[in-house]
Order: sequence, then structure tokens, then C-alpha cells
Amino acid sequence: MALPLPKGQLFQISHRILPADYEMPSLEIASDHYSIGYHISGDRTIITPNSIFTQHPGNVSTLAPYIYHRTVPASNEVYESILVKFSPLFVKPLTDQFGEQILDQIYARTTNRFPVHMQAVIYNYFTKLLEEYDRKSPYGNFKLQCILCELLLTILEYRLPEEDSNSSDTPLTLPIMEAVYYMETHYAENLTIERVAGISSYSVAYFSRLFKKQLGKSYSEYLSYIRIKNVSRLLLNTDRSITEIAIETGYQYPGNLSAAFRQKTGLSPQQYRKQRKDLSN
Repeated sequence: MALPLPKGQLFQISHRILPADYEMPSLEIASDHYSIGYHISGDRTIITPNSIFTQHPGNVSTLAPYIYHRTVPASNEVYESILVKFSPLFVKPLTDQFGEQILDQIYARTTNRFPVHMQAVIYNYFTKLLEEYDRKSPYGNFKLQCILCELLLTILEYRLPEEDSNSSDTPLTLPIMEAVYYMETHYAENLTIERVAGISSYSVAYFSRLFKKQLGKSYSEYLSYIRIKNVSRLLLNTDRSITEIAIETGYQYPGNLSAAFRQKTGLSPQQYRKQRKDLSN
């Protein structure tokens, strides 16, 4: 269970700096608040029943109550964010004006990206909320309401289309969410389907059918997706050799990595690294 709002409070904000390898110890669910977070540094993979996505610096997460979720590290950078929790009563001016469905529209997604020219604007809303919260002004609650309502509308108006997300028409059950979490954190090991099925306490045959039904990918396809995702990250963000990256991402031989990577991207790992670095220069 996610920590609730402090008794008697309708709004809370915190600036969090956590180790790069921080992992939520278990699945969490909020019962009394919406949350919205600005991602400052450290890529994170977020697992929810309806989507699995990677959150990058400059992104904003929006999570409604009663949604199970869990995050895992997706880079070696310090995890820094500003997290806001609020009761629906706190944004009553917004819902009075636009109806209760406005929150459903905003929270229809769990991750939000923005054009470059809007990223500083979005970040400024979060820093203003943090500053006002710390000031303890007699007018603070009203000012916080105004800033938060404006932020929520700005997110709805300026966010870009979704990407880098695995959405599922069939919501993930808790055992499958735990299996995905285990795969995301142990992909570099010899991760057999028998081992992961055991995490869910299912037989291999039943686990295989359920996994494919809920994820839309077979177990081996999804494991390959996770590994290739991490290969891409290491190719772009480190100078490690292909052999080193193969070992770090669960491939026994560099040739296996290269074949899987070319099948997925149409490029060899070396070509991918050079092409992306040329584009960024």
C-alpha cells in the first residue's frame, strides 16, 4: 500500500533523491490520492496493470488511485524526482469548472512527454509548488490549488503522443506483474521460463498461456525485448565493448546479441551506436 496523505491534509509534495539502484520493495496502490511526478534524473521502468513504460528525465508520471504499480531502475543514474500527492477535493475548482471527467482525461495515461520548449515550463510548475509548500503561507493552500490546477491543464494541453510503452488490452494480473518485475530485474541471468513461472506459482504451460494473453508477446519475445532495450541503452550511454554489453544483458556470446539486435532494429550494434551518435552531434 502506498503511503496515504498525512491525516487532515489534501496535498503533499516531496523532492526525492534516491540511489540509482533503488527498487520499490513491492507492488503499491494508492487509496486516497492522485499522484503526479516530475522526473529529474535516472531512467525508470514503471509496471502497471495496463502498461509497462520507461520514464525519462523531463517526463511527468500521472497515476490515479487504485492502480497497482512498481518501478525498477533503467539506468545507472541517481533517481531524482518531485512527487505530488493530492486528494480530488484539493482540485475541486478544476472539477467544478470542467466536470469530474477532466481528471479521467488527464489520468488516462501514466506517462507524459512534452515538446522541448515546454519542458522548462512544466518543471517550473513543480518547483513553484515545492517553494509554496515550504513557505507555509496563510494563503498557501489557495495558491497551491491554483498552481496545481494550471499544471494539470497544461499537461493535458501540451503532452505528446505516447511512445516506448507496452500497453495491454487485457489488464495484467498481480502474479504476471510480479513476473514482469522479476524479468526486468534479472534479465542478465539465465532466465528460464521455468524459473519465472515459479515466481507466479503457476505451471509452465499455464504461465506461458497467461503471459501471452496478457502481454501480447510470448515469454521469450518479451525477454528479448527487455534485453534489446537495455543493449540499446548501454550502446548509447557507455563506451563498453559489444562483448561486455553481451555479458551484462544476458547473452552468452556477442554473436547472439548481434543477431538478436539486427533482427529487432535492422542494424548491427556497431551501426546503431554510430548512427545515433552521429545524429546527436
